[in-house]
Formats: sequence, C-alpha cells, structure tokens
Amino acid sequence: MSGLAGLPVVRAFLRVRIFYKILLANAVIVVLGAIAGTTLSPQLLGPGADEVSPPLFTILLALAGVAVTVLVNAWILRLALIPLRLLETTAARVQAGALDERVPPSTVTDQEMERLTGTFNSMLDNLEAYRQRLRDVAARALNAEEEERKRIARELHDDTAQTLAALLIRLRVARSADGEARDQELEQFRIQLGEALERIRRFARGLRPPALDEFGLVPALESHVRLLSETVGIPIRMEAEPVAALSPQAELALYRIAQEALSNAVRHAGAEQIRLRIGQAGSAAVVEVEDDGSGFSREEVHDREGRGLGLFGMEERAAYVGGRVEISSQPGEGTLVRASVPTAAGE
Repeated sequence: MSGLAGLPVVRAFLRVRIFYKILLANAVIVVLGAIAGTTLSPQLLGPGADEVSPPLFTILLALAGVAVTVLVNAWILRLALIPLRLLETTAARVQAGALDERVPPSTVTDQEMERLTGTFNSMLDNLEAYRQRLRDVAARALNAEEEERKRIARELHDDTAQTLAALLIRLRVARSADGEARDQELEQFRIQLGEALERIRRFARGLRPPALDEFGLVPALESHVRLLSETVGIPIRMEAEPVAALSPQAELALYRIAQEALSNAVRHAGAEQIRLRIGQAGSAAVVEVEDDGSGFSREEVHDREGRGLGLFGMEERAAYVGGRVEISSQPGEGTLVRASVPTAAGE
C-alpha cells in the first residue's frame, strides 16, 4: 500500500482535504460495488443458483463491501494522518527541549494541514527569535549593570573621594591659620563642600530621580526634560494633562520609556525639535515622544546592535506592567513613540 502513495495520481488525491478523500473513496467503493454486484449477480445466480442462495449471496457481497470499505478507509486515513503525526512528534520534541525541531514537509499534506504546519513552524521561528532577543537584552543588561558599577566606582574614587581629601587638607590649613586667613580658608572650604554635595546629588539623581518618588511622574519628567534640553541644546516641548493614579511600577515604566525615547531622539535621530506629551486615554495613561529626526525602519534597526534592543526593552518594560508601546517611524519622516499603561483604576 505504501508504494501506491508514490504514484502521482495517488499523491494528488491525498493532497485533497481529508473529508473529500473519504467521501470520494466511499463513493468509488459504492460505485464499484454496484457495478460488481450487477455484473456478477447473473453469473452467480445462473446455473449455480442451487449452491448459493440469493440471501446468502447478498450477505457475502455486503460483507465483502464492508471489508473493502474498511480497508480502503483505513489506508486513506493512515496516509492522510501522516502530517498530523509529524506535527505531534515535532511538538513533543520541542516540549522535551529540542527547540530547533521543525515539522518536515510531507508529499501527502493537504492545503489546510500545510497551512497549519507552516503556522506552527513560523510560531517556533518567532519564539526562537524572541528568546534570542531576550538573551541579548539580558546580556546587555548585565553589561550595563557592570559598566554602571565601574562608573560609580570611578566617580566615587576620582571625584568624591579626592574632593573630600582636598577638603580635609583645607580644614587642617584653616585650623592652623589665624584671623582673616582662617576666614578665607573656611569660606573656600564651604564653597567646595557645597560643590561636592551638589555633585553627589546629581550623581544620585542619575541613578534614580528622587522627584519620581516624592512628586510623581509629571514633575520627574519635567525635571529630566529641562536638564536634557539644557545639556544638549535641543528644544523639548512638554505637554502634560491630568492623569489618574498610577502604581509605582507603572510610573517607573513610563519614566524609563520616555527617558529611552528622548535619548534615542537626541543620540540617533538628529532631531531639531522634540515633543513630550502625557495624557489620559480611557483607563490608561499615555506618554508620547515625537521628534522631527531622520526616522528609521524597524527591520533595519532590529539588525543593528544596541538601538534595536533599546526599542525591544521599551516594549518589554511596558508589557511588564500590562501596557504596550507603539512605534511609528519611516526614514526621513521622524519618529513617534507611544506608550500606554493601565492606571490603578484600570488595573
């Protein structure tokens, strides 16, 4: 029987939907049975009619028809279900950890099963790509964490520690001085101490903005926008509307997403103007960052190390708090990043 499956006519028949396979096979059997019964009845019921009675002949013919029908249907179903067995076997292997497995093609697959296996393989490919991006994000996060530790250590050692050492020396000098010289040394000590405290505050704000915990999302973003605009010399217009209460995790997610989008607009887009808008849309808080920069193609950016992971990181950060990020951009047409997360009431 398996050899018949290699015939072109049989292969073409087996690629038909399974419903029509069985229907056609049964129709052929019925037609052949009717022809055989009509042809053989006069011969068997002729001279030998005494040996084989009509009722017995009818029973034997019916049994033969049933047997042929069962065998043909079993053969068709066995061949027709090969793609399903391949799909089941591949799914079991993937579940066992063989993530590179894919459903192999089959010559007896009908169109519906072909679409199903194609969708299954595409889903596995997308899952593998997603896992690879997660690994890339995790590796980038570990590297960023290590770089941040190095930066903190360098900042504390080269700046803060040396400033404090210089202040100790100046304090000793002031203690040994008299009159006006002491007052001058103490004044310089006060000025340098104030500068050191300001650097430490700026350093702490870079790690986590205190305004976010003390005043909320809008004041924290206003402070960040003001500082960024002064630093890079690019006008950033901020528009803020009342927003319902957000969880601390949602506020942090929106702040980091806006921070990343603004950073991308400044570092990569070459924007001359940037707009940041915060508002409410139904039961979700929305943050939009729009620039008039060079724009980009999502496909090309995902192939580029660094920025593609930044976009993926924004999407993952929003998804963590039940939100989403939509990015609209075309080369030469600027970029719009829209992040929405549910408010406390929406959750």
